[in-house]
Amino acid sequence: MRVACSSRTVRQAVGFACSSAALGGLGVITSALLARALDVDAYTSYTFGRQLLLFSGMFFEFGLFLPAARMLALSGPAERRRVTGAVVAFFVPVSVLFGVTVFALSWIVDACMTVHAGSALRVAALVSMGYPLDFVCLQTAQGLDRLHSYSIASVLSRLGFLGVLMAMPAAGVRLTPSGALLADALFLLAGWVALLAYLRPLFRGLRTTASRMLRDARAYGFSAYVGRVLSMGTYHMDTLMLGAASDPRSFACYMCAASLATPISLPGAGLATALFGRLTRRPRMERRWVATVTVVSAVPAVALSMLAEPLVRLVYSDKFVMAAGLVPVLAAAQVISAVTRLFNSFLSAHGLGSDLRTAAITLTVSNLVLNLLLIPAYSAAGAAWASLLALAVNLIAHVLRYRRAVEAGETTRLDRGGHPGNGSTVPPQRGQGATAR
Repeated sequence: MRVACSSRTVRQAVGFACSSAALGGLGVITSALLARALDVDAYTSYTFGRQLLLFSGMFFEFGLFLPAARMLALSGPAERRRVTGAVVAFFVPVSVLFGVTVFALSWIVDACMTVHAGSALRVAALVSMGYPLDFVCLQTAQGLDRLHSYSIASVLSRLGFLGVLMAMPAAGVRLTPSGALLADALFLLAGWVALLAYLRPLFRGLRTTASRMLRDARAYGFSAYVGRVLSMGTYHMDTLMLGAASDPRSFACYMCAASLATPISLPGAGLATALFGRLTRRPRMERRWVATVTVVSAVPAVALSMLAEPLVRLVYSDKFVMAAGLVPVLAAAQVISAVTRLFNSFLSAHGLGSDLRTAAITLTVSNLVLNLLLIPAYSAAGAAWASLLALAVNLIAHVLRYRRAVEAGETTRLDRGGHPGNGSTVPPQRGQGATAR
């Protein structure tokens, strides 16, 4: 049984890592195509609009869907479809609220930012709920141990978007920031709706399942949500500050460098995501998981840093060559992010909301201080260094909280539902390898 479980986890991790790598490649191709087809101001409008949608989407989880992921991981086959049905039922009003929020924000953006993306956001508002739905689908797939389904939906939606971008000029259709953002949102939404339909949600017994989700959200989900919003919200604050204070070219170069660096963390994030189900049943992390994530992230980071300038010229053209100087810093940040993701996944798998919140507050404070100190003075370079230093502080905080939880025995006390609580102990499985403290 253990061999079969390990084999499935390896397949899930490898498949998710491959799809993440494919998504990273598609993202680079897409951004390169848009950067060459649009002028600097138009490209900046699209990238800023998309970043604002991604930033806003993280607020529309409300602590409900991490508990659902744990419920799915610890439930039997019959119960899983009912939990998936509750996930869908909860997200319907959330999606409406998100669309209304985006439409309202579109009128504020142009008044407050040097980058103008309001018209593009208004066009995409009605179908923009695919952005928060991404995280919901990822959590659901983690709990169901169906990351391959999530991976396929992700890749197909991005392929569809890329195909439309390539077909528009051939059909004589002028590419605009509004059209690009609308197509992006449409294909993202279509992919996640198709995935949820494929998972066959069952709405029978919805009241009971929803009550359990709400109870777990109050117990630890909302704490984890607050921590994630504080940490990730301030971490992505750099793009908003650049959009408000810097010139469009600096913002565009920063986004080009980030697009090249982001795929570095994806294989490690894939392993951390695929291990979620196993981590709910493990009192510690194995050292080989940490070593694997570090190596698969560090090697491409070094290679990318060495080839940064020719790659930027090849992919984005000479008008974005300033991005080459930002790539090594952002690549190092992605290595740290990948390792942190593994520790974060462990704490999430054990429902340690207070530890997640503490680590998140640490990242929040470091983000705010570093962004405010470095971005006004050094613009895009300051944003890159602020990201690297803040993520280093975040990793240290996660490791310390992980060690505290292990030493306190909080990762071994699980009740029958898999929740921290009644003092029963789940021993390590026979033959388990060395573990990290």
